[in-house]
Amino acid sequence: MQTFLKPALLLFLISFASNAFACHEGDFESSGKGHHKFGKNIGILQFTENSTISVSTTTSCDFYTAFLDSEYDFIQQQVAYGHGPHLDALAMMTGCNEKVRTEFSQTLRVNYIELFGDQRNPHTLRNGIEKLIDSNSTLKLSCRRV
Repeated sequence: MQTFLKPALLLFLISFASNAFACHEGDFESSGKGHHKFGKNIGILQFTENSTISVSTTTSCDFYTAFLDSEYDFIQQQVAYGHGPHLDALAMMTGCNEKVRTEFSQTLRVNYIELFGDQRNPHTLRNGIEKLIDSNSTLKLSCRRV
C-alpha cells in the first residue's frame, strides 16, 4: 500500500503545484483567446474559474497533455539529466511499471533532440514519447498507452 501512496502523492503534488490553467481545445499558449488565464485584472473569480475548468474540462485536452504542458520545462530538464520526479510521474502516467522506469527515462534521454526539438510543443512531446515506447520492445510490453 505504501508503494502506491508515495507515487500517488508525488503525482498529486507535481500536478497541482503549478499554476491553475484553462485548457481548451489545445490552446495552451494563447493569452488573447478564450479565457484570460492570468491576464486582464485577475481576481479571485478568475482564479476560481480557471481552477474549476482545469479539473472539470471535457474538451480534447486530457490530464496527461495538460501535465506535459504545465510541467514542460521541468520535464525537459529532467529528460536531459535522465532522472527526476517529473520523469517518475511521466512514467507512471504512461503506465510503465516500476521495473522499466530507468529504461524509460534513459530512452527519453537518448532521444532528447527528437522529443524537444526547437519548439515548445506538448502535443509533439506526447506523440514522441508514444513513438519511443512503441519502438522499444521492453517498453512496448511494459507500458500501456495513455
